[in-house]
Amino acid sequence: MGWMNAALLGCVMCSSSKDDDDSVEIARPGNRRREVAIAAGVPELTPRELKEATAKFSASRLIGRGEHAEVFRATLRGGRAAAAKRLIRAPPAAAGILREQVAAASKLRHENVVRLLGYSITAGLPVLLYELADVGTLHDVLHGTRPPLAGPRGAPAPASTSIRRPPPATATLGWEQRVRIALDAAAGLAYLHAAAVTHRGVRSTSVLLFQGFRAKIAEHDVFKQKQQLADQDLTQTVIRYVPDTEVGYYHPMELMCSGRKMDVFSFGVVLLELLTGRKPHDNTLPGTRVQQFLMFWARPLLAQGRVEECIDPKLGDQYPPAGALKLGRIALQCLQDHPASRPSMDTVVRLINRDVVVRDQRGARV
Repeated sequence: MGWMNAALLGCVMCSSSKDDDDSVEIARPGNRRREVAIAAGVPELTPRELKEATAKFSASRLIGRGEHAEVFRATLRGGRAAAAKRLIRAPPAAAGILREQVAAASKLRHENVVRLLGYSITAGLPVLLYELADVGTLHDVLHGTRPPLAGPRGAPAPASTSIRRPPPATATLGWEQRVRIALDAAAGLAYLHAAAVTHRGVRSTSVLLFQGFRAKIAEHDVFKQKQQLADQDLTQTVIRYVPDTEVGYYHPMELMCSGRKMDVFSFGVVLLELLTGRKPHDNTLPGTRVQQFLMFWARPLLAQGRVEECIDPKLGDQYPPAGALKLGRIALQCLQDHPASRPSMDTVVRLINRDVVVRDQRGARV
């Protein structure tokens, strides 16, 4: 109840700041506009092609199932692997909404944003096909929660657009890898913001890792947006259910708001995950309920410069204390209480690149 009361009070904060006034327009379910032509470069698969790609959505291809969609491993023509996300329950306006979303998503081209590879609307329930991450999500790698990859002999894994394999028992992200992931994810999110796209779901599960632990932001999940929103910014409020697993990524006074500075706040929590190795919320930890939230535990320590008390113990002493403190301070800037005090994602990219990226004697990235 405390979180709900804070969320209701947070509407005042949301309406007091103007940000993101050029956010991308998303069609509302009842908006009967003419259909938007699908942009070139993202093919629409026929029902037959989709069945071939997913082996008729065979259980052996199931990667995972979530509240709104189930994800299957697909093989496109030419042998490219993809993640086919199929909507479980389609609202009446799903086809029209999906066409507009595909038209917008097809224009997104960035090395740090997961690419939309195809879609299908005519095969019953809508399906989107994305790049398939060959490492997993950042959450999986950091917190060691990757179950085995679903296959002919394997059990289904939780929903994701990534391949999931159990990491070796000794697998640990090194400091340079964490910084590279932070920079990649920040660059992807900055690109989305520059394209007037608000993500609204920045979490370590939405940071997908590819070969070499290069990171890409998984674009906002159009299936999860039950109420399609137009021109979202911090002057508007959104009534929405936030699961306990996601509350740790949002400012408690902004749970009913939406805007790019909320994305920045959530990214600050992701930076804390990279720094500390802790989950955004872990009720198995000692202390009060508030201290079990990563943001509330880490902020006072970092504000006092006590980064050694925050650092992921799996790193041992294999990290630069000055660089770790700088990354922590960037996270603190993202976690400012008032949205207007938070930096843009472009600024976050510059700060990480300038102050945290490890370089050799010639100034090249390590």
